[in-house]
Amino acid sequence: DPESGGDVVYTLESGSLPAGCSLTSTSSGAVLSGFNAVGTNTTSNFTIRAKDVNSNISDRAFSITVLAPSYQSFTSSGTFSVPSGVTAVDVLVVGGGASGGGGSQAGGGGGAGGLVYRPGFTVTPGGTVAVTVGAGGSQASGPGPYPASKGQSGQDSTFGTLVAKGGGGGGVHPESGPQASGNDGGSGGGGGARAGAPGGSATQPTQPGDSGNYGFGNPGGSSKPESSPSLDGAGGGGGAGGAGGNGQNDPGRSGDGGIGKAYTIADGTTPVYYAGGGGGSAQGCGGQGGGAIHSNATYSAPGSGGGHPGTPATIFGQTGQGGVNKGGGAGGVDNSGNGWPS
Repeated sequence: DPESGGDVVYTLESGSLPAGCSLTSTSSGAVLSGFNAVGTNTTSNFTIRAKDVNSNISDRAFSITVLAPSYQSFTSSGTFSVPSGVTAVDVLVVGGGASGGGGSQAGGGGGAGGLVYRPGFTVTPGGTVAVTVGAGGSQASGPGPYPASKGQSGQDSTFGTLVAKGGGGGGVHPESGPQASGNDGGSGGGGGARAGAPGGSATQPTQPGDSGNYGFGNPGGSSKPESSPSLDGAGGGGGAGGAGGNGQNDPGRSGDGGIGKAYTIADGTTPVYYAGGGGGSAQGCGGQGGGAIHSNATYSAPGSGGGHPGTPATIFGQTGQGGVNKGGGAGGVDNSGNGWPS
């Protein structure tokens, strides 16, 4: 009634509003806000009453369906087709994890792939987005029973303009030089044992634009120089949530892999860890889940979301592979022939 002289008041007359929703009266109409997420598509039926200061009323029935979150995961490269009406999506991109180093005096853990979590990434309704899934670093290998093979870095993953950098490979003994240091990567690889070698740097946070602003990665751990008597540990690979641990000497203890980061994006409810670093190995010890165990060395663990066990050291020249489709770095391994399988 234009002559009523006051704003209309809106109230819920019957039925129920969607979960989390509230009804607010304004000068221009009723506002419904605060919808909760639902596990399955949920329809709510209700009636709203409009009433002016002269007690004139008008009722109207409404039906609102709240859709459950929809998601799509890619384990190989492809194309994301944007649904009609969708203007923004939450995106998790993880680069390929690196392999750990394998050498005669224990290799550093592989760095996790860089991780990018970008909520509200703008997309075009009905359009497409190119997706690249980067492979993990291949197992390190070399000639002879005591190869010194540096870990192989992982490959980049992309979603449109978002780039998650591949992890950095773990370093190995010798005493110095580029083979000893962990490679730079999304998260850096651990330094090789006996060398006093640094871990690799994390390149993900330094990437331009949203790839860096919403990106996570940490450096790999370092090793200490050889001591006497020597039983030395290599550094762990960095993870999205933390740096790799440093290796220790006498008794040797290899560095733990850096922890990953957990998200519920896979199904909307269950936290899953991604991009954990691989643990280093200790001298005379095979990789164990990215770690090492020995009568004279303590256990070194991979970061959550990290790699598979290192291959038993009786198979010379191979380390474990990174975590499948989670960007985890692989464990380092000692190939001296004294390694114990996990």
